[in-house]
Amino acid sequence: MKVIKRGFFGRVGAPSLSIFALTVGLVFTGSQAAWAKKPHASANAVDPTSVTACGTLSANNTIYQLTQNIVQASGTGNCIVLSGHNDTLNLFGYNITRTATGTSAGAGLDVTGDTNVIEGFNATVSGFAEGVLDSAANTVGDSINLISNGIGLELASGGSTQLWTNFSADSNTAQGVYLKACSDECGVSDFDASDNGADGVLITGSATARVNIFTAFDNGGAGVHVGCTWGCGSNSSVEVGDAPEGAPGAPAISGNKGDGIFLDASESTRDDQVFLIKASGNGVTSGYDLHDASATCGSNHWVTNDYGTANANGVSNPVCIPLTPF
Repeated sequence: MKVIKRGFFGRVGAPSLSIFALTVGLVFTGSQAAWAKKPHASANAVDPTSVTACGTLSANNTIYQLTQNIVQASGTGNCIVLSGHNDTLNLFGYNITRTATGTSAGAGLDVTGDTNVIEGFNATVSGFAEGVLDSAANTVGDSINLISNGIGLELASGGSTQLWTNFSADSNTAQGVYLKACSDECGVSDFDASDNGADGVLITGSATARVNIFTAFDNGGAGVHVGCTWGCGSNSSVEVGDAPEGAPGAPAISGNKGDGIFLDASESTRDDQVFLIKASGNGVTSGYDLHDASATCGSNHWVTNDYGTANANGVSNPVCIPLTPF
């Protein structure tokens, strides 16, 4: 299910949104930004390099484009590895699918080179351990459906200033989105993470991660889980917000078996912020719409959120998660 765009910069007053906007601007306009090379219809004149099968794309300053669907019919490793720098990879709506038997240990798209742009044009990646694994810096990704993988999208250790937008991460067996030790305002925006076996979004060991403009329905864990009770690494200054509605009039976070939004015990001194979230009907198995494991929310800030009062916040002192209907 593709999330409906609600305008990334359309809201004002959300904490630190201007900082995130500045980061996005730097990614798009910096002197090394591959975004400047992003091709549209006229790009065929720029001599793009065709990609017709799994493999490693290692050249620098190159425009790559899929010209057909790609199927990994054997093997368990990565399909496409983008290891060059300052490249653009256009999927042009073609799909990357693993049909091989046995459990995959690789990614449909493994991004290891810095300052690259990936434009999906509504392509689908399915059947891999990770649909997309991005461990590079200054990546921009857009318009990809990450369906029926292990993890849909993973922004992994070593990556910074990554921004993935306008995508869906649905029906994956583990997390839809996993921000794992990403930094420097790495972020995901304008997306849907639903029907995943575990959390819709999991954030561990990350500094200044940003999750904005999204919906999360019917996940097996939390809609968004910040932190890790089992030693996966605490975060610092994570922002989760700007998700006031899904379908017209409906909450953006609903039907998750765990909490809607959960800041676990590792986050009590981490200055996280949760804002402009509308959550209702979560905790289907056990949990709450909004839940801070610290009874007084510690140094975290819950600002302008609307949630189901019947779920009691999940804290012993609900005043630290004020109810603000909107």
